[in-house]
Amino acid sequence: MIFIDDLKLNVQEAKKKHYTAVFNYLKRSHLKIDKDVNRFIKNNVESLIIGKPDELIQLNENFYNSLRNYNYDEYLSYLNLPTKGKTAAQNKLKRKYDRLHKRLEKIINYTNWFTKSPKHYDYLLAEGLNIISCTYCNRIYTNTMKSEKGQKVMRPQFDHWFPKSKFPLLALSFYNLIPSCSVCNSSAKSDTIFYLDKHLHPYVDNDVLKRFSFSYDYYKSSNKYTIKISHKYGDLKAYRTFSDMNLKVMFNAHISELQDLIMTKKTYSNSYLKNMIKAYPDANLSYEEVYRLAFGTEFKEEDFFKRPFSKFKSDILKQLKLI
Repeated sequence: MIFIDDLKLNVQEAKKKHYTAVFNYLKRSHLKIDKDVNRFIKNNVESLIIGKPDELIQLNENFYNSLRNYNYDEYLSYLNLPTKGKTAAQNKLKRKYDRLHKRLEKIINYTNWFTKSPKHYDYLLAEGLNIISCTYCNRIYTNTMKSEKGQKVMRPQFDHWFPKSKFPLLALSFYNLIPSCSVCNSSAKSDTIFYLDKHLHPYVDNDVLKRFSFSYDYYKSSNKYTIKISHKYGDLKAYRTFSDMNLKVMFNAHISELQDLIMTKKTYSNSYLKNMIKAYPDANLSYEEVYRLAFGTEFKEEDFFKRPFSKFKSDILKQLKLI
């Protein structure tokens, strides 16, 4: 996982533009309607759009407690309903909250407004954040591109850290829209409920890169490598996050990346990068530039988001004593 620094100017500007776009949409379409859900959104619109993650979870609780015949404790029971074998009472509860959530989805309208607007508000947010590789796994490029005629071509998917299927009120909240690859968004994390006191959040935990590390094991009998993800002893938030996101499984699909680094270690000395600098004295290459050319990744932690596998390769290279 990569930390997204919301103090950066581009992120601040992206948040400002996102707030304006969402506020104008809600004001134009829904805030004038005098109904319970619409009134709550109108009275809390700023917190809803740009509230920090802890504010969002409190806002979500307040929402259910504000509605007649609903309450937050009942909503929590709804979240924990079994997939199969529900009782008659549980089915009744499911229908009750499903109906409410359908109302919410029409108002918030993430799918039919945000992602399908002719003004490309989804692309505007992606361009502003400029997260070039997946925030969660840092394995895949997530560039934002349009054609010369302004047509949509590619952008990161936006994972809802609080899943929009279970937290529909927060579907357009800035801090709930995490730029990610399709694998992390759809199958790795999917609708798993994450909690701020149990999981790392890319806008909250600025020390996330220091809370885990990659390493590997080699089994000589089977000639097999295994990639491992470790965390500091007792750091259950880190453990739950990477376990629930299946990151170990995903990275073990990239054994070839590991093998390339091991081959580099076997072929060259520990002074591999320094020797490259000496070999091209007229190029005036810095250590960082040679590192990027040699391994195709970024050297500085604050730049890891710019190229896939930057964190992974950095940790493995340290284990191999190549850097």
